[in-house]
Amino acid sequence: MLKIIVLSLGAVVLASLAAFLLIGRERSWELLAGPADLGRYDFEAEARSATANDALACAPGLCRTADIDVAPFEDAPSAVIETIIARLREMNPHLRRVDDGDDAGYARLVIHTPLMRYPDTVDIAATRLPDGRTGVRAYSRSKIGSGDMGANRKRLRTLFEFAQRGQVSGQLSGPPA
Repeated sequence: MLKIIVLSLGAVVLASLAAFLLIGRERSWELLAGPADLGRYDFEAEARSATANDALACAPGLCRTADIDVAPFEDAPSAVIETIIARLREMNPHLRRVDDGDDAGYARLVIHTPLMRYPDTVDIAATRLPDGRTGVRAYSRSKIGSGDMGANRKRLRTLFEFAQRGQVSGQLSGPPA
């Protein structure tokens, strides 16, 4: 009897794994957890996830609870947004822009992790600062799970590392860290 139960359980697990791979990892997560896009993040309200699966990066003075400080950029907000999207695409090609693109100083992207294709939503807002430079706010959060083992924080830290090292904004020199 125990042998039948174990074999049946094994068959169910194998069938589930086969279905997951045949349907595709990204589509499977969508069927299990709903749409990957978590919607626009309200940077003014600055509400954070109740679980440890998010990260917030901001230029000094733009956020109250930033995990990561981001140096201001010299370029216009629209150019900064495009530079950041290009940098994210270098870091992970499993990226899709999901906002309507009407606001040149804002972008929302869904990024799927490399192995399991877990969906994460990344919001980026760029605004002119009083000194003429551009300040950035970025929020990365996971759709699935209660902890991301630091993946969102690492993503934002890596993303903005090139700016913090004092490289010229708008340049994507070298491979992603």
